[in-house]
Amino acid sequence: MSSERRQYRRIPMGATVAFQEITFTKDADPAQSAYRDVSGGGLLLSSPREIPLGTLLKLEMRVPGWGKHQDHLGPARELDMRPLVAVGQVVRVEAIDDSQFELGIKFLNVHPDDMTALLKYIEASSPEEK
Repeated sequence: MSSERRQYRRIPMGATVAFQEITFTKDADPAQSAYRDVSGGGLLLSSPREIPLGTLLKLEMRVPGWGKHQDHLGPARELDMRPLVAVGQVVRVEAIDDSQFELGIKFLNVHPDDMTALLKYIEASSPEEK
């Protein structure tokens, strides 16, 4: 039996994501970074600061090439410009060095149409399994 716990196929990515803590007690500083990979369940991103486990984040992800998988009117090129907006939760934090952290983010809320488009994009972008 495999020790792999992932439910979704994961693909490498080098695109940008803007993220901000969802909080009621203070103004959260927005940040922008790159995410290393994405799946239907979440993403792995670099962060300039440590964010505690369990923290909720508003995410605005750029997904180059996902426009043709969206069920919307208009050219795919224009749809590629629209970010995927989601709510995610920090489920893993790893210090890379003193000024960089790797965060594992689990998607909690994504619009169903966007999730469908993301899953189609990931399927089309995944290397064939042998």
